[in-house]
Amino acid sequence: MREFIARNQGNFAKLLTFIDFSEKFTLGFVEINFPPDSELLIEALKTDNQCEKIQFIILKFADPKLRFLRDEIIKELPKIEREANKKLVLIIQGLEKSIDIAGDYPPVLQDLNFVRDAYKRTVPHPILFILPNYSINRLARFAPDFWDWRSGVFRFKTLENVTT
Repeated sequence: MREFIARNQGNFAKLLTFIDFSEKFTLGFVEINFPPDSELLIEALKTDNQCEKIQFIILKFADPKLRFLRDEIIKELPKIEREANKKLVLIIQGLEKSIDIAGDYPPVLQDLNFVRDAYKRTVPHPILFILPNYSINRLARFAPDFWDWRSGVFRFKTLENVTT
């Protein structure tokens, strides 16, 4: 974990600042192309001193047929056991499965774009999407209105000695 964070120290610091200052519905996108690195990042966030007043909730949505992400998030919110005096930050993983690599207008992105205004009312927490670069590019292309609400994009590099 140390090597990964050391290689990405600048972006990690920016991500910590984003998390610290984000309130209510705020969108951040974390680009990670090597899936095990996302676990390293999450562990680093959970153990960083600057995040001691943050409650990270990881929501995995890896269903390739997922269409209504907001509905799925809303189903999960009541199940979360809130920690007192901590800000809740949602981390979304696995969405790349429903975004796919190619093809026309993925249904999940169509819906993201269509219901984006409802997120402010129904998901009043900062959200970090952890996605590979191709998914972020497709999200920006096929859900431009949702993408426009982003407050940060944080690109993390894979360690050089790792082969993908």
